This record gives sequence, structure tokens and C-alpha cells, in this order.
Amino acid sequence: MSSEKKSLIRFLVIYLFSTLFLIGIGEYFYYKLARNSEIKTQKIILENKINNYLKERVKIRKFKHFQLLKDMAIFRNKELVSSNFTPPKIDFNKEVFIQDNKIFYLKKLIRPFGTIYILTFKNLPKNNLIEKLMIFSLFILIFVVLISIVLGKIFLAPMKQTIQHLETFITDTTHEMNTPISIIMSNIEMLEMKNIEYKEFIRIKNASKRLNKIFDDLKFVRLNHTTKKEIVKINLKNFILDRIDYFEIKPKYELDEVFIEIDREDLTRIIDNLLSNAKKYSQKYIEIKLTKNYLMIKNDGKIKNLQKIKNKFVRENENEGGFGLGLYIVDKICENYGFNFEIRNNNGVEVKIVYK
Repeated sequence: MSSEKKSLIRFLVIYLFSTLFLIGIGEYFYYKLARNSEIKTQKIILENKINNYLKERVKIRKFKHFQLLKDMAIFRNKELVSSNFTPPKIDFNKEVFIQDNKIFYLKKLIRPFGTIYILTFKNLPKNNLIEKLMIFSLFILIFVVLISIVLGKIFLAPMKQTIQHLETFITDTTHEMNTPISIIMSNIEMLEMKNIEYKEFIRIKNASKRLNKIFDDLKFVRLNHTTKKEIVKINLKNFILDRIDYFEIKPKYELDEVFIEIDREDLTRIIDNLLSNAKKYSQKYIEIKLTKNYLMIKNDGKIKNLQKIKNKFVRENENEGGFGLGLYIVDKICENYGFNFEIRNNNGVEVKIVYK
């Protein structure tokens, strides 16, 4: 997935989550207010029902002889006196309570002969407010998604254009660098055959190797998906020894005789990037171990951010050269061949490629 698509998805997720969160909070408080308003209205209705009942009976003495209104019960000192329905379990400290979608209202009267409680109830009206809010939320969600996609494309258009310009520049630069770098490397090989050992020549050779590696990394990133692979059987031990000589390093190594089927250029990029990094970031030692199951290269450095070190254009040390493509390239090649590429801090930086 391209970086601009990832950015767009992140933007959409954050925008949708924050918008729906705010809408959800608003709907929650609206529902609570509407619910409380409905309960208050029903309470007034029940209260008026009891008050009208009491106006007709100014003196309450023998409750059981009174004709009760529909859905009414009378208690004296919390003991049931008369009722035309089965009262639920009552908390006499609550004036209003709701059970089984019914609203109950309890009227308390203080009389010389005891405390009188009059209970009545009514069914709450069918509440379709939740359904309405869900339908409203669905329309809002569709609207917000459409708006966020439009805004995301508008906001990301400049970044996308910049990335396209950068990729075009890298492609053109890689193409233009191909011929001069090939000429430089060919002439250096010819001069090496003459056993030239001047310091100036050695510096030119090292700089050319570094430039050639950067060129190879850029070429891989831009052209690897179009390059035809030629899978051959390679003696991995001899190949590593050859690259050790190329980088002019003196590691401690333990190499078994191992053969692997892989494209030679891909293997070169894997080994060269790992050895180059080991040489660049080691202080005292480099250790290489090759078995039938894995290749391990270790140095005495340390990686601060292991989670991002395999990403494109990420460098552990900004003072060092390069574009931060080495471990990204190794990871992508290993992924193509089904190898497991691991990197961790273990008394130094340890990278391991498990191929079996």
C-alpha cells in the first residue's frame, strides 16, 4: 500500500472516529433529556390523577371501603390496605420509579392515624427515539464518510503530487547515473589489475563503491518489480567470503557449507546491505554465522527504534550517508522468497535471515 493511501486511511479513521464520537455524545445527552422530559410529563399526569382522587375524598379513614381508581393501591405505614392490582416491590423513599416499562408514582401523606401512601402507575408510551437516533446516525455516517473522502483527497493532493515528482526525479536520476557509474566501476577494476596502491586511488575506489551501492538501492526500489529473476543455485559460504573481501572487513565468522536457490543480484543486495550496515555501525567487532537454517550477522552497535528501522528512508544515524533503504530492501527481498528477516538488540545489533 502506498504512503498516500495509508495517510488517507489514517485521516479517514481519525476524522470518522472524532466526528462520530462527538455525534454520539450529543445523541446520548439528547436521549437523556428527552427521556427525562417524558418521565416528568408522565409523573405530572399520575400526580394529577391522585390529587383529583384526593379532592373527592377529603377525609381518608377506612381505605378498604373506598372505591379505588384504576391501577391504584393504598398503603398505611407501608402495609397494603387496598389495591386493584398486584404492586411490585416498592422503595417507599422514592417518589417515582420505573419497572417493566411502567412508571409508578408514590404519593406520601402524613395523617394522625399513620403515614398514607397512594401508588398508581401507567404504561410508558412506546419509545421509538432510539430507532430514530440510529437511523439519523446512519445517515450522518454516510454523509461524514463522503465528506471525509472528498476532504482527504483535497488535502492529500499536494502531498501526492510532491511524491510523484520525487519518484519521477529518482527514476530519471537513476537512469542518468547508470552509464557514468558503470564507466567508473569498469575503469577502477582495470586500474586494480595494475596493482595501483596510491591513497588517492583507494579513496576514489571506496567512494565509487559507496556511490554504486546507493545507485543499486535506488534502482531496486524503482525497478525491482519489472526485473526478471534468474534463480540459480549458489554456494552461500563462498559468496559471503567474496563479499567480505569486497568490503575489506575482518569479521569473526563461522560458515557452514550451504547452498541456496536465489537470484544472484537479490542475494548480492541482501549480503551487501547487511555487511555495509555492520561495517558502518560497528565499533569493535563483526560476527557472522551461517548454518543450514539461517544466516546471522552481529555487531556491537545498537538500534534505538526497532519498530521503524525496516521502513523506507529510515536511518538509525542521520549523520551517516545513504537514503535509509538498506534494511527496507533486505526485508522486501526476504518477503519475496518467503525468508524470515529478524533484527533485534542482543548485546549488540543482531540480524538473522531464516531461510529453512
